[in-house]
Amino acid sequence: MDGSAGFGDLLQQAEQLTAEMDCGAELPKVERSIRQIMDAGHRLLTRTAQTSQDASDVKASILLGSKGFDIPRISQKLEGLSAARTFEPLEPVRDTDIHGFLRNERENALLTVIEQTRKNTLEEAEKRHWDSLVNEWEREKQKILNALIGTGHDTLDFPQEQESILGDSINMQGRSAMDNVEMAYARQVYQYNEQIVQGGIRPSLVDMFAEVGNKLDDDNITEIWRMVKLMTDVPMATSSSIISSRSTQRMQTAFVNQAKKYLEQSYHKYITATVYGNLQQAQLGGVPGTYHLVRSFLNVRLPHSTPGLEDGVVDGHPVWAMMYYCIRCGDLNAALHVAQQAQQNIGEFIVFLQEYMKNEDRRLSPNSETKLRLQYRRSVRTSTDPYKRAVFCIIGCCDFSDVHSEVAEKTEDYLWIKLSQIRFGDDAESEEGGSTQDTLTLPQFQTTLSEEYGESHFSAYQQPFLYFEVLLLTAQFEAAIEFLSRIERLRCHAVHVALVLYEMNMLALSQSIQSQLCE
Repeated sequence: MDGSAGFGDLLQQAEQLTAEMDCGAELPKVERSIRQIMDAGHRLLTRTAQTSQDASDVKASILLGSKGFDIPRISQKLEGLSAARTFEPLEPVRDTDIHGFLRNERENALLTVIEQTRKNTLEEAEKRHWDSLVNEWEREKQKILNALIGTGHDTLDFPQEQESILGDSINMQGRSAMDNVEMAYARQVYQYNEQIVQGGIRPSLVDMFAEVGNKLDDDNITEIWRMVKLMTDVPMATSSSIISSRSTQRMQTAFVNQAKKYLEQSYHKYITATVYGNLQQAQLGGVPGTYHLVRSFLNVRLPHSTPGLEDGVVDGHPVWAMMYYCIRCGDLNAALHVAQQAQQNIGEFIVFLQEYMKNEDRRLSPNSETKLRLQYRRSVRTSTDPYKRAVFCIIGCCDFSDVHSEVAEKTEDYLWIKLSQIRFGDDAESEEGGSTQDTLTLPQFQTTLSEEYGESHFSAYQQPFLYFEVLLLTAQFEAAIEFLSRIERLRCHAVHVALVLYEMNMLALSQSIQSQLCE
């Protein structure tokens, strides 16, 4: 069958259907005439011959039409959706079409939100981009300014007027990123150098830095400079080698004595604060002195005699407790006063205490020390009085393995007891056979603290000031500075502690800037 015959048959069938419609049968009305349908068929046939894509459209149209879809209406909907790609509001509909109006309003609202969000996102991205560029440029400018300052062609212009060390009147002139604390330290360094250049008397750099610390209103920083001031108040090193000079008996003895002095002064302040904070219970009275202060402290600390304590009481408190706290405060005369009141109970110990006080190095003679150690091993070691054991170990350097946990409640107490037991020079050597098990030297104690215990034992990063104190008071200056410099907020103080020690010729320097600090 050719093409013309096929279309003739279709035309005849179409006319027959039209005639049946005119006969009154209830068939659906068509929107196109027979001629229009034939023309549309011709156009579809022509398009089919053009491209494979057009053939696909024809097949899709036939398929959708067979399923009951209205092809023209779907086309209109698709064209409406294509307009939404630009996020522009849809065309308004007739006022009489309520459903269409509501749908259009909803779609317009959604498109408005999407468009606004897109616009806000672009604006925020652009803003952050420019902020990043500005910050990067500021950092580069600061690097250039710092580099210019470091060339030595310019100096920091500190005003010479008498003003607050931490005042805002310090003129930075945009040439430094140092904060007010760093600028305060820098001003002191500048004034220190100016006085030296002018040929005047060399000022105390540690006092100048301590003045800055006092202005900061931070008790921890104040204590750091108090420690540094005491630990540097020792005989100046004369040897060309700082490490060798610091290893001499003279220097080590001075370091230990100064560390004990700091711990004793701090404990005296603690006892005083405790007593004056509980005056009613302490019953201080009007008589000054360490003895009455300790008695009042024990009224607060030990209101009743502790069971098991030996050798009687003095003023209502255990004799050994009274004696321990007097020694802990650094007042040996008060301790002797306690011993004299309890002389009949403590026997020969008062003789050892008097000899201990007469010796500037706070050491017994070898003969007396041997007697006291023998007495300790025979009876005192098994005593139930922790204060008695502690006093014997301090005066006679007995039993270095005992940490006295019942008495040494804080790290500072432990440090003080161990520093009191350290031996130097010939005294540290074994009298017989070269054994050092019965002696404690400063290097041994330093190794115990920094290597056996270390940062984790002292919770260094949670308590940085405590660990710094442990290292500094045991003359581990380089390790103390290195640890403090690892904490950003304390690095400035670490740098200036290092400056003080360097000026005092007490800081062991590394061979190169890449090397670690000497230990």
